[in-house]
Amino acid sequence: MNSKIAINGFFGRMGQSIYNLSKKNKFNVTVGCDKKEKISQESEILLLSDLSSNPESFDVVIDFTLPEPSIDAVKICESLSKPITIGTTGFNKNQKEYLLSASKNIPLLLAPNMSLGVNATLKSISELSKLLPNYEISIEETHHKNKIDSPSGTALKIAEVVAESRDIKPADINIKSYREDGEIGVHKTIFKSDDDEIIIYHNAYNREIFALGALETSQWIAKQKPGFYTYQNYMEDGS
Repeated sequence: MNSKIAINGFFGRMGQSIYNLSKKNKFNVTVGCDKKEKISQESEILLLSDLSSNPESFDVVIDFTLPEPSIDAVKICESLSKPITIGTTGFNKNQKEYLLSASKNIPLLLAPNMSLGVNATLKSISELSKLLPNYEISIEETHHKNKIDSPSGTALKIAEVVAESRDIKPADINIKSYREDGEIGVHKTIFKSDDDEIIIYHNAYNREIFALGALETSQWIAKQKPGFYTYQNYMEDGS
């Protein structure tokens, strides 16, 4: 039986993408949570401004908001012993430490990118970083002009993967960020030598790839024990 889903950030771009896709794929979204001032219309599902006000109406939370409201949602999940899958990016060091702490009490999945394609390319990037130790690596990312965090969470994740593979610091890797009209998300990882160049390129055509990842991981995280999980954990478990 599918776990009942609450979407935190319901009226945002990703929240609406997740909800619309859920209806096509028969995921059971029962709650939409957002700011009070946004809840002024009728809906097929229960609309809340506070997840804690009706805990019986959902089993798991999907969060696509901003760092502060995301942390607030995790605190509520922790108090209610509810699992959560988080696609929010831009957390600072203290916030990341809190997420790790909270995961001791609830199942928590954090993924800066919910796309299966992006997470598959991360494995390729890790392998190439090891196989090509003398190649210079740089990252370029392009998103819509309203995206707040820069570099993107995905670009930072790519830098982290490269750094782990080469035993260097993520800050040592050059990242270029661009903001343009209409771009959903483009990421290029460039391996360059004096003789050739290899580019790992991912271009998201729409938000459905992220929405599907969020819905699928929500069902997976709902069955896990308390702990800190990533999209890679979900993939390795046989998604």
